[in-house]
Amino acid sequence: MKKPLHIPITADEMRSLGWREVDVVIITGDAFVDHPAFGAAVVARTLINEGFTVGVIAQPDWKNPASITIFGKPRLFFGITSGNVDSMLARFTAFKKVRNDDPYSPEGIAGKRPQRAVIVYSNLVKSMYKDVPIVLGGIEASMRRLAHYDFWDNAVRRSILLDSRADIIVYGMGEGAIVEIAHRMANGCWEETPKRIRGTVEITPVLPDGFFLLPPEEEVLSNKNAFAKMYRYLYQHLDKPLAQPTGNRFILHNPPWIVSKNDLENLHRLPFTREIHPSYGKARIPAFEMIRCSIISHRGCVSGCSFCSLSLHHGKRIISRSEDSIFEEIEKIRSKPYFCGHITDIGGPSADMYGYNCKVQWQCNRESCLFPSLCANLERDIPRWVTLLGNAATMRSVKHVTIGSGVRFDLFAKTDESVIETFVRNHVGGQLKIAPEHTNDSVLRAMRKSHLFPLDEFAAKFFAITKKAGIRRYLLPYLMSCHPGCGMEEMKAMRKTIWDIFHFMPQQVQAFIPLPMTLSSVIYWSGHDPLSGEEFFVERSQKGRSEQHRVFILTQREKR
Repeated sequence: MKKPLHIPITADEMRSLGWREVDVVIITGDAFVDHPAFGAAVVARTLINEGFTVGVIAQPDWKNPASITIFGKPRLFFGITSGNVDSMLARFTAFKKVRNDDPYSPEGIAGKRPQRAVIVYSNLVKSMYKDVPIVLGGIEASMRRLAHYDFWDNAVRRSILLDSRADIIVYGMGEGAIVEIAHRMANGCWEETPKRIRGTVEITPVLPDGFFLLPPEEEVLSNKNAFAKMYRYLYQHLDKPLAQPTGNRFILHNPPWIVSKNDLENLHRLPFTREIHPSYGKARIPAFEMIRCSIISHRGCVSGCSFCSLSLHHGKRIISRSEDSIFEEIEKIRSKPYFCGHITDIGGPSADMYGYNCKVQWQCNRESCLFPSLCANLERDIPRWVTLLGNAATMRSVKHVTIGSGVRFDLFAKTDESVIETFVRNHVGGQLKIAPEHTNDSVLRAMRKSHLFPLDEFAAKFFAITKKAGIRRYLLPYLMSCHPGCGMEEMKAMRKTIWDIFHFMPQQVQAFIPLPMTLSSVIYWSGHDPLSGEEFFVERSQKGRSEQHRVFILTQREKR
């Protein structure tokens, strides 16, 4: 099989490779960018590396079923993803207004993907190819794989596997599971039930042995206590086979796929062009411009914050690439015409979690390594990460290495001051992003986030370093309004605290959106934390949410 420089997105490109058909067609709600930060590209490159032929249909016209027939009927399956973001989040703001742009579309133009894209794309496939298996993946399918609260419907919806009529869901970072699925189909083993592939969700008529039973889906849809109980079980038994009755069938939630360091490094060695597909001509794709000179150094996040999807999508296990693997990728970036000497990030969900390890190999039942306190088994290695940044900055043609993704400041502050000073002097651009999210203890408990180092002390330490070095650097705090536990009193108190520390009012205040399957969405719907049992005030009215969000918007009189 001829391996393509550019993955085909048209039939002519497929034929130019000498392919008469493709094994797999991937449908994505994003414009197609061949870069390891874009899920469709990762899956396509992984399957091609395994010897399969793959075509990608990017942002099909969802009103025209013929738009998904570009490559004809695939030999194995259709892979469907909404893209790098949930399509409802891509279409609507926290206040349920239609967004004016989409950074994953050419020129950032909104409206190129439908709402509930996974279901819509699946219906297109079913209308044209009823007998072709459908495999769902990406963040939308991953975080809707079981019954979940949907903010836009203000109701609990059933698993997207049922609503889409797909065959299987690959959840999390699914390149391992998708290869297993492709090989089973190619070898004629697909009809076996249950399939029991790690990192997948499937439906079977009979409950297999060894599965932990969740509350029935019918109860979860109608009863808030059953819904909270389900999520307590889910978070406490994620590494076990789980099953949920639905009608006369069972939704099987297989344990996560385990990714190794070698898996991650081999993935990043694949021949990504790191470019927008040439069919887009000179069109910009804003999301790509933000990350084209950045490096993903690791996967996973130990924080377990309740509002974040990462713990259920990436997992808490940190998998870090070696320096050599990262330097190989920098070599590829250096050859690109858009590279101007600046590596804009070497990081992950929180950049300073690179190199973290666990004394018990991540084999524990804690949902978070940091909440309610720092786990004694967590081994941090921030000096290794800062050394990596420094070594990368010495490479030929590299002028600067800075961190664009931000750091978990309270972990970073708990390291040697000389390491912090080296980082601030050499690897902070104009500003360093940090995410305290809130300053109120009750709200932070609802977020399952405790500051392990005082925010004001970290800010003082940071500015003392910049003053000593004679450089201008700024902290950019990300904050959140409307989260469970937060009322007007808590917002006003946070505003005062932030002003006292930073002497300005940051614009980076995000209105909380209860994303599907996150703990915060369970608290928002049920009114209590399913893990601790603590009850929290929840502001659900649009008026109340808007008033909270406006607390940080100063009038001209207040500015004077």
